[in-house]
Amino acid sequence: MEIKLITTDNTAQRLKTDSKLLLRDLKLDLLLDIISDGDEELRKISSKQLMMPATQKTELLKRHSVLKDAIKHSELFYEIYHWACQALDKIQTYEDSTKLKYNYIIPVPKKILTQVETALAALTYLENISGRLRNENNFTAEMLLSFCREYTAYYTDNFLKEVQAFLHSLSVLKKTDAVSVGAHFGKGLKMSDMSLLRILDNENSSEEKKGLLSFVLKSDKYHEIKIENTTIENEVREIIDASLTWILKTISDFNYTVKHLLEQLKFQFGFYCGALNLYKFLTERGIKICFPEFSENSKVLKVSELSDLFLVITDHSAVANSISYEGVSNYIITGVNQGGKTTFLRSFGTAQLLAQSGYFTPARQYVCNIYQSIFTHFPEEEDSGLKHGLLEQELLKLHDIINRITPDSLLLLNETFATTTDYDAAYLAKELLNGIGDSGITCLFVTHNYEFSHSLYSKKHSENVFLRADREEAGERSFRLTEGEPLKTGHALDLYQEVMK
Repeated sequence: MEIKLITTDNTAQRLKTDSKLLLRDLKLDLLLDIISDGDEELRKISSKQLMMPATQKTELLKRHSVLKDAIKHSELFYEIYHWACQALDKIQTYEDSTKLKYNYIIPVPKKILTQVETALAALTYLENISGRLRNENNFTAEMLLSFCREYTAYYTDNFLKEVQAFLHSLSVLKKTDAVSVGAHFGKGLKMSDMSLLRILDNENSSEEKKGLLSFVLKSDKYHEIKIENTTIENEVREIIDASLTWILKTISDFNYTVKHLLEQLKFQFGFYCGALNLYKFLTERGIKICFPEFSENSKVLKVSELSDLFLVITDHSAVANSISYEGVSNYIITGVNQGGKTTFLRSFGTAQLLAQSGYFTPARQYVCNIYQSIFTHFPEEEDSGLKHGLLEQELLKLHDIINRITPDSLLLLNETFATTTDYDAAYLAKELLNGIGDSGITCLFVTHNYEFSHSLYSKKHSENVFLRADREEAGERSFRLTEGEPLKTGHALDLYQEVMK
């Protein structure tokens, strides 16, 4: 049984986006703390999906529909996730307890008993999930309804009871390993077509006959053969093990299937539980959220009241920004120091990752394209090994991005080339934008380089838009971006006065 509440459509893409840089540059660790709510398994699940954005609109819309149901039935999603985790923990405990000594020396009956314990532990949780889905299945998402129908149709009450009864019947192996088998004599009087008839539960082995085996052949009359020869006893042991092997294989296969199912439940319901944790956190703080809309026709970025989640988490509030553009490839962001430029860049990158994970976004409205990959280029500390200077580090990192980035991707540049002179930086920035301009890549570029930004502004190309972080008359920052011509000054003197006064 395959659960399809989440399907991956971008296996090749996973090798392109640099997860470590996204985590660092967009400061996503704090966001993952909220999503996981202290659950390390949930953190792993959410981090994996957040760092590997989906690229198919149909898949993202499917996740949206499931998440909307999850918000309405949050208790159910939490319960299924926790039951799956608990079941897997118990299974792992049984596996760990036998891992070192589970080899060919252990008799098959004992291996069966171990598998029985594992199966019984899992069945309890499968039964809980089945009953829960029968009591609460008024969902609207087709994939969720399909999962409920398939799960409850397969794990019926009768099926679960039959499996439990079969497993409990094998507990007789704790007392005896005597079996009744049927076979034909083949060539050389060797046994062939051997089959297990039953496990004998009425054996009366006494202490003085410990180690003796009772082997019963089915015929018109039963004849009990007492074996005291060690060689023959070993051969009989092989016959008993061979007759029970199919039971061991059947239970082992069942456990493998159930474990795979539980892992799917843990991962997929855990993904939505992470979204529920974030939903609770944001709604409690009055942050506006919406499900993003995806445009496939042209380059679109329409954002209304977008909040930066890093500031929401650390400062409990954030100034929201709104922009609306179509047909724009390059967003050049300039303005005052400490005016919110990097904050906006980070808020947009985070929101886009959430959008392409199938989550909601922290905005009143969010209309965007689906990008094939997402890359960031933020300032780094100087190489501690002194192998490369700051500019060389920047260029090496850009070289790596250029080798991996694909058309229709998103590139977030923050103060790139700030480690060299204005003249050289302007030249390098123009070369970079010219190079990626024909690839359909969308670029958001935060810069203080007036020569670069103003030269682009003077050309009035329609694919470029210029956003500016402004200040009030008294020097206060509004932390909002508006469209405007780049200015020569970043008003660094405001900061000088504030610090030095």
